[in-house]
Amino acid sequence: MSSAIAHGAFAAHQGAPDERNTTIQPAQTVAQAKQAGLIPVGMHMELERIYQVSIAEQSFMADGFISMNLPKQIANKIANYGPENKCFTFENSLDVNQHLSILPYSNSADSKIGYEFTGKFAMVDHQQHRRNPFGRLKLEVIVAPTCSLAYSRQKVALVFDPEAKELIGSKVLVENLELPIGYALVDSKLQSRIKQWPGVSYSWLVAAITLSTSAWASFFRWVLPLLVVMAIVIMAPSLGSRYFEARISIPSASLLTLVFLHDAYRSDLPSFPYLTYLDRLYLYSYIVCLVMFILFVLDAFHSWSERPVLNINLPFFVIKTISFEQLVQALCVIGLFLVATVCWYV
Repeated sequence: MSSAIAHGAFAAHQGAPDERNTTIQPAQTVAQAKQAGLIPVGMHMELERIYQVSIAEQSFMADGFISMNLPKQIANKIANYGPENKCFTFENSLDVNQHLSILPYSNSADSKIGYEFTGKFAMVDHQQHRRNPFGRLKLEVIVAPTCSLAYSRQKVALVFDPEAKELIGSKVLVENLELPIGYALVDSKLQSRIKQWPGVSYSWLVAAITLSTSAWASFFRWVLPLLVVMAIVIMAPSLGSRYFEARISIPSASLLTLVFLHDAYRSDLPSFPYLTYLDRLYLYSYIVCLVMFILFVLDAFHSWSERPVLNINLPFFVIKTISFEQLVQALCVIGLFLVATVCWYV
């Protein structure tokens, strides 16, 4: 909705293009903004709590504080300027009835107005789940200007308002942050970002935090059951041919187990337009089960003495004789390591 409003406001201000800001240079501090010929609008943000993180819904809840310190040359041009007429919006907010309460120090005479907010926000980066269930989770709270800030004939840039020279935006942002259980804070940033529209641009202030989960917990929950099933499948050819019924039932039973495990994993995720890291491991496991089943079917037409064997030349003139089934087992194990390694980087 905020994007549609922005489009409408831009369309309504097509006159006098020579005076309007058509390009805003990136600026992260008040000094950089002034040096670039921009009017800095200082903003201060603190996140108090992150909770209800849902990868399935691609959303999270956040509580915090935010303030805007408007230069008087901008505040005087805004009709009905005051705490009730906030001059910003949360661009990635999913909550239409977002709770926003005015802090006590806010008043119309002072250009600085503060709010306490609670809302539901969308995850912006949908490509960050490629390494799921591992990897990191990036959450952003995006602040965009409203009123006439983004569309005035002045060049306006939203930047962090330090309030004191020793304060750093990324540290202030998460100084009192309460994280959901199971997540650890990896990184935090509070920076300006330029949003481009055809022929125009305006400044955003983005609060970005990066979270991570326990790699060992993810491994034991999702990967270890898969490896156990794969080990059973790969060891199945080691059974003698007299156990034919047991041998041929292992791949099909294991395939059914993998399907249930995979379905339980996917139930916590939305429909991504790509395969995650664990999806690729499951895909390889399905192929191994099919290969083993075909191997056992072919074995039904041969006696133990008729099975093909291979001679492999080892160092120091050593010749190792292995059966075709042993070769398939070795290739499946090597393939698993290759797939696990390559899929991590691709």
